[in-house]
Amino acid sequence: MDSLFFIFSKVLTIFLYPLPVFFLLSFCLLFRIKTGKIKFLFFLLCLFLYLSSSAFVANAMVTGLEKDYPPVPLEKVPKADVAIVLGGMIQTISAVKVRPELTDSADRITDTIRLYRAGKVKKIIFTGGSGLLLSDEYREADLAKSLLIDLGVKEEDIILENNSRNTYENAVETKKIIEEKKLQSYILVTSAFHMKRASGCFHKQNLDVFPFPTDFRALNLESGAFELYLPSAGFLELTTLSIKEWVGYFVYHAKSYL
Repeated sequence: MDSLFFIFSKVLTIFLYPLPVFFLLSFCLLFRIKTGKIKFLFFLLCLFLYLSSSAFVANAMVTGLEKDYPPVPLEKVPKADVAIVLGGMIQTISAVKVRPELTDSADRITDTIRLYRAGKVKKIIFTGGSGLLLSDEYREADLAKSLLIDLGVKEEDIILENNSRNTYENAVETKKIIEEKKLQSYILVTSAFHMKRASGCFHKQNLDVFPFPTDFRALNLESGAFELYLPSAGFLELTTLSIKEWVGYFVYHAKSYL
């Protein structure tokens, strides 16, 4: 009985989600549209949204970004003076102000702390100001300090860079700190989908970083999960994220940031 309830709870709740409801209503509407040209255009729009919210399309796009940066076992990471962790995992517009709230990219900071606690790095540079267009009241690096201390990092081992607004500026501003502190070796920590662009920016600044990718987003399409075959806001978000990253990579390449 419990198994039957579990199955029905999974299947029936699908029809409460915005995207499946949209496609169900759109399918009904297609039969109501009389004009062939309008029906075809409406079908194309629905198809575009369906593919954008498909696990298979989302996975193909993010896999292209992540494939050159597989996970690195901790024991194979060389020791370095500093771990450079890129911002993007702390919500700067959260309604909660009493503590830092982490986003889906929280692995960036937790894996950096793993490197620190394993003795792979002596210090941590957290680089990231505000990437928001009209607001920089809360800068990510400033919010990160208390979190790092609470998670066991010594205050004297934390170096903050809060002026950068994008990945290119992360590299430029971090280089200034590295030269000032006379640091010699560096491990770069960021999301696997972002490492292609990030490592390119740091190498352009003549910083020979060791990439330590984290926050992998690729999906196991062979799992056979029923949810893989349904349009999902999560898959749509992954497609959007991948498009943003691919566009960023090609723009940076065109501007010689890489």
